[in-house]
Amino acid sequence: MNELLKIFPITARVCRLSGTLVWICFSMNAVGSETWSHYGGSLAGQRYIAHSSINPDTVRTLVESWTYRTGEKADRIDYDGSQSYFKATPIIVQDKLVFSTGFNRVIALDPSTGIEQWRFDPRVDFSKKYSEMFTSRGVASWSSDQSDESAFCGIRVFLGTLDARLIALDAHTGKPCVDFGRKGTVDLSKGIRNYRKWDYSLTSPPTVVEDLVIVGSAIGDNGAVQLEPGVVRAFDARTGELVWSWDPIPRNPDSPGIDGWEKRSYRKTGGGNVWSVMSADPDRDMVFLPTTSPSPDFYGGERLGHNSFANSLVALRASTGAFLWGYQLVRHDLWDYDLAAQPMLFEHKDEDGSIRPAVAQATKMGFVFVMDRMTGSPLHAVEEKTVPKSDVAGETAASSQRFPKLRLHSTSSDDFEIWGHSSAHSTACKAMLKGTKFEGIFTPPSLDGTIVYPGNPGGTNWGSMALDRKENRGYLTINRIPTVARLIPRKEFGKVERAGTFNGKEAQFTEQRGTPYGMARFELTHNDLPCIEGPWATLVAVNLDLGEVLWEVPVGTIPRIDLGEEANQWGSFSSGGPLVTSSGVVFLATPYDNMFRAYDGSNGRVLWEHKLPAGAHATPMGYRYHDSEYIVITAGGYLSSGNGRGDYVVAFELSDREL
Repeated sequence: MNELLKIFPITARVCRLSGTLVWICFSMNAVGSETWSHYGGSLAGQRYIAHSSINPDTVRTLVESWTYRTGEKADRIDYDGSQSYFKATPIIVQDKLVFSTGFNRVIALDPSTGIEQWRFDPRVDFSKKYSEMFTSRGVASWSSDQSDESAFCGIRVFLGTLDARLIALDAHTGKPCVDFGRKGTVDLSKGIRNYRKWDYSLTSPPTVVEDLVIVGSAIGDNGAVQLEPGVVRAFDARTGELVWSWDPIPRNPDSPGIDGWEKRSYRKTGGGNVWSVMSADPDRDMVFLPTTSPSPDFYGGERLGHNSFANSLVALRASTGAFLWGYQLVRHDLWDYDLAAQPMLFEHKDEDGSIRPAVAQATKMGFVFVMDRMTGSPLHAVEEKTVPKSDVAGETAASSQRFPKLRLHSTSSDDFEIWGHSSAHSTACKAMLKGTKFEGIFTPPSLDGTIVYPGNPGGTNWGSMALDRKENRGYLTINRIPTVARLIPRKEFGKVERAGTFNGKEAQFTEQRGTPYGMARFELTHNDLPCIEGPWATLVAVNLDLGEVLWEVPVGTIPRIDLGEEANQWGSFSSGGPLVTSSGVVFLATPYDNMFRAYDGSNGRVLWEHKLPAGAHATPMGYRYHDSEYIVITAGGYLSSGNGRGDYVVAFELSDREL
């Protein structure tokens, strides 16, 4: 037991004795918790393994320990397999490794063997078409007072579902906690204005702070002006009773941020929701919300103004939901630049050596904002820069945007170059761009088409950041994938939508009801190859104290195609994010080459790699169990046939033998 306490010195405690067997439990709430008890490793979202034996020398002894298969697949005709992903990051709940699947099932495994302990199926109706893809990024857990933990539902696992339910399960058995809500379930559709079944979901795990389960929502947010509000709610972990709710969009004249809305458009606009993962600081009774764009995404004529507190990092009092501060990262969003990454809490070291609580927010624009955790004030210089105007009737784009010191992606049109892979490739790409506009980042959508670069899948997405606590070094992936967006006048929209393309490229169409324009967009690729010069995806290390880039390396490959000597080094799209060990080893999986790699955190050099049975769209996690150290990744590719199909959970163990 003393050895275990050395491994987990801050949060370990004896919580249950059974004969001669002693169980060690861990606080679920401490910032910087020493076990992987939350989706981001801890409530701070640091994705950090403390006291790890995995260092640049030992990582080469990492070997595959066990593989588990969920048995899920999407080959039924009523499943939209192209939208099915296995993206979960497991968590440790007492003596079990627990995760959710793309079909919202919850599974618990033995952490050392991968043997299934239990599974729960919420029986979501997948014969329906959901606006969100079939996915679930994970679950959350809650522990009662020490005296109750051995009892049924003394430790609980919480799952949010695609059909808008919050479910509480007993961590020991996987059975519903009947004292929570109605027989273990809270119906999250209740009290939601303009609720649309199958368009209002949960795809990310809840955030548990003390005895509260805090949830946001995933909303199909580009269909119309009047959609569901992005209300964030906190429920009692024992009873399921609603404790507080907070809407990022101000709904009353005395609400914070009301000055950011013109002509009282806040009364009808929806969205502004939190679909990604929240972070929390229980010691300070704070929870941090990464909010998204108001509806609809690409036309804001019905919501003029800066649209506070959409596209913002917001701090609330965790126990009451009271507003503390908000800092808007994108004004009047017209590009689907919602905050997808989990905020990361850390201790910032000032130039004079003083330390203050801070929060870092990575963005789809390839920017990283670093702020004082207590006030929301930037800790690095933020520049106000004039951005392009809109030429669309009825639209008024923000005249300026905030540009932080940490910019990991070019903001100028001068750096946008078509890739001359072949004459046919460049010709096709140029045809897609015929008539389009691009005056640098934040160029508003137009009637002829506008290049959005990085596109909405770009920059740092939900994979989020990782933190080396010793160095205050942040690690994150940057994707550089342009999209092209076009506004289509209402009288023309139906005809163009039926055609299914514009500029010769198959496009995604959304109606944007309640506005004069529909929208079409596509990713700027030809035959699945990028149209622009790379690098297309990189792993970046940043000094969060100074706000400086330390190094950047391409990650992933596009397999089976000879791209040319230079382009072979440009990487490929990375979906999940990194984790880092206390000894400075960074792990990252890339989906299209099915590879899992370890990098030297000091310089980005590849130290170890392993071929996975399928592409990984998830962020890895790690833990120590029974004197062994493990790294785990879910490898799902697509759940449909082809494209690296898989349903794997793969565990790697640090071996003590020399290789």
